[in-house]
Amino acid sequence: MRRGVLVLIFLLAALFAVPASAIAVTFGANLAREPDNTQTCITIQFFPIYGPNCSVVSNNPSTGENSFPPVGEGIVSRVRVKVGPVTGRMQVAVEEALRKDNPTDPGHPTYACCKLVALSQVFTPAANSVTTVPVNFPVKQSLTPEPATGFYIDDHLSLSILDEGVPIPAATDNSAGVGIWFPAWQNLGEERAGIYGTAGLTVLFNADWDSAPGAAPDGGAAATGAALKLPRTARIVNGRAVLPLVCNLNQVCRGLLRLQNRAVGAARPPSSAAERRQGKRRTITYAQTAFKIPAGKKKTLKATLRAAGKRLLKRHRRARVWLNVSFKGTSATVPPKKITLRRSSRR
Repeated sequence: MRRGVLVLIFLLAALFAVPASAIAVTFGANLAREPDNTQTCITIQFFPIYGPNCSVVSNNPSTGENSFPPVGEGIVSRVRVKVGPVTGRMQVAVEEALRKDNPTDPGHPTYACCKLVALSQVFTPAANSVTTVPVNFPVKQSLTPEPATGFYIDDHLSLSILDEGVPIPAATDNSAGVGIWFPAWQNLGEERAGIYGTAGLTVLFNADWDSAPGAAPDGGAAATGAALKLPRTARIVNGRAVLPLVCNLNQVCRGLLRLQNRAVGAARPPSSAAERRQGKRRTITYAQTAFKIPAGKKKTLKATLRAAGKRLLKRHRRARVWLNVSFKGTSATVPPKKITLRRSSRR
């Protein structure tokens, strides 16, 4: 199918997204369908071949099945994926598109797609069943244009199939259209034009959306959608902070982690007098450690406390500090997060 037709199909899905409500809303595919598709990320491509993995999204104008959340701001809390007998590693991505009214051609707005704004952990669905994946994705479907830019924001989900030879979990449906990104989404902030090369499949995943506020405490990144899932607390055992981390990228997570007295590299400007005062303080590092975590894996780090960290925990059994992360070898970022250090009774 030609790209322009599918762009229009997905744009219509955004325009007629389900209105927001105060209760949880499920959107996406009807998982009563059977995953009868046998095409993989390789076999679904036409020449040239762009890569062995891909991210896919579908829209069915006849049934209303699509991956666009309701209009408004909310949180996607879980995603369900249905696969057949062949399974492999997968990941859920949140893509952000921009739409702008076109006064010179009413009814045909400008549509730019897409930028990657969040990734789930990597998971392997159970064969011949539905697998539920917990996530915490803040998403937005603008009801009116954003004041600063004049653009509407269209956040939507796509499903990445990461292993070669694994069929795209989908049901054959001639009423549906499919958008595909090659290779699979990889780095937060990445911008890419989708490749629209086929139709006739409904990708078998759906999600739960709730209008509850989604900001993590202290501006941190508590969502599993972050490039690196960070803990809320860290035990201090034998003078070391124990930090369980999860790498949510399609590549090795590598970088440096620091426990400090202030947020470093925060994406947002200070919003209060207290935060502005904090910005003028000398940065104190209580502990730091390098990390290297395989894609989709969990690893527990142990960061040895420096003298400043020992003094802090000597005075207090618990202390609130900022966890700052810097990556190497990728453009991925993780917002600073405030966590609790807690002395353990273990020696």
